Amino acid sequence: MTCGCKLLLTVEARALPVSYVSSTLRVIQAALREVARSVEEGGSLFDGQPQPVLLLDATTSAASELAFYLYFADPVDDTPMPDLSARAFAAFMAEFGKMLKKMPQRGLWGRMARRSPPRAFESESARRLDELRVELRHFRKASLRHGDRSITFDGDQMEIFL
Repeated sequence: MTCGCKLLLTVEARALPVSYVSSTLRVIQAALREVARSVEEGGSLFDGQPQPVLLLDATTSAASELAFYLYFADPVDDTPMPDLSARAFAAFMAEFGKMLKKMPQRGLWGRMARRSPPRAFESESARRLDELRVELRHFRKASLRHGDRSITFDGDQMEIFL
């Protein structure tokens, strides 16, 4: 299966709290499944039983990174579902990037430049993406990549390429 059908999550692997990894994987699974329901043919696949499963391949690199390659697969035989994966991950990156761009930005002295009212989420996927934002902030460095799109959290800094 080509990389265009996988979502790559990388986190810095030094002194990595297991609870952060566990929680992040649960939250990203829920967010991806919620977004996948909204893409073309995604709703019909998730309305029936059995539903597509989210699988991962994990690797480590010499750069002290732990890499998770996520993709949807058929629940019966774990056959990758590249069309669903590609559509869901493209929508996920677009929606997550859009949400992050709307977040308050830090000013020159570290305070938030603008305040926002208490958050009322417009959808379940927006709520799930906000939970993922919080989880990714726990790591020293975390990055999501799909195709030529990436979102990187590095300490207090965030970099978005969409």
